[in-house]
Amino acid sequence: MSDLLRIDGSEGEGGGQILRTALTLSMVTGRPFEIVNLRANRPKPGLRPQHLVCVEAAAKICSATTEGAKVNSRTVRFEPGPIRPGTYQFDIRTAGSTTLVLQTLYLPLAVGSAVAAAPSDSSTLSLSNSPTLSPSHALTFLPPAGRSIVSITGGTHVPFSPSFHFLMDQWSVFLRRLGMDIELTLERAGYYPEGGGQIRAKIRPVASLHPLTLGPRGRLERLEGISTVSNLPRTIAERQRERALQCLDEAGFAAGMELIELPSPGKGTMVHLFAVHEGGGRACYDALGALGKRAETVAEEACEGMIAFLRTHGAIDEHLADQLLLPLSLASGPSEFPVPAVTNHLLTNARTIERFLPCSIRIEGDLGQPGIVRLSPGGIPA
Repeated sequence: MSDLLRIDGSEGEGGGQILRTALTLSMVTGRPFEIVNLRANRPKPGLRPQHLVCVEAAAKICSATTEGAKVNSRTVRFEPGPIRPGTYQFDIRTAGSTTLVLQTLYLPLAVGSAVAAAPSDSSTLSLSNSPTLSPSHALTFLPPAGRSIVSITGGTHVPFSPSFHFLMDQWSVFLRRLGMDIELTLERAGYYPEGGGQIRAKIRPVASLHPLTLGPRGRLERLEGISTVSNLPRTIAERQRERALQCLDEAGFAAGMELIELPSPGKGTMVHLFAVHEGGGRACYDALGALGKRAETVAEEACEGMIAFLRTHGAIDEHLADQLLLPLSLASGPSEFPVPAVTNHLLTNARTIERFLPCSIRIEGDLGQPGIVRLSPGGIPA
């Protein structure tokens, strides 16, 4: 097929994010793609169960044709059909991340299809070659005919992925600022290795998305958190809270923390911190417990991330920064915000988005250092 987009999954950070972003934008733009060398930079390359569910779930909501959709596959081809709103249930069957599956699906179910001029005359693109952009690439949207309800079973608080509470207190807050109508519910928590957690999302269609402009953040208004346990002594949550408050106090920050026992089929703990600043700045950092890991260590890990952020001028945390690129690439105008650190995830996501959309994403700053993101959809100069 002449418009098949070919992507090398070993480029950039070389993980599953390239696949998830490609699935999302393939559904939105209607453009088929083939990805090779999938997750080549990971200890276990190829599709893992949670990535396979991403492919299967995306295929279900848009009646897509797929090739290579099986565990350990390193090449996947995906040809989307029309997006269908509805009620969907997906089961990862492991402790794979439910939140990453949701982040693959929510945007097509909210905005539907985009209509745009072809981004390039070439049928083969790599992450190092960007198509030429022009204002003629402006997008229009055909929102879905109704709302969708998505339930996903698996891990809700697992390593190397955003926790449900990150989605609730950070990601969804900003999505609503962009004009999205999304409602999240935690039915039960799922930890590694048992999984068995479940999240639920109600997603209503929207006709447009707002851009986001944030300057250097203002005064700290609130610093709060929760210390959670599931099927473990409450004293563990108390120790986590005590150490977290001590770490923050030693760094010069006063905080409030709540103890929560989360229902779950397995055992787990978490410390979850979020900060709210004047001017719209907001950050969120988590740390998870594990077998043999001291409660105090969990608290220290969460505090380390938050304190490092509070000592920069970033308006949002580095994790949210790359997650916002997708909706902002479909927004009605340019966006700009400072980040506490430029990450490989941010750079890779930017390049993948530019493969599918008439979008210019400029990221100023060195890897691992503070930076500024400037994003212009529709070929508008950044």
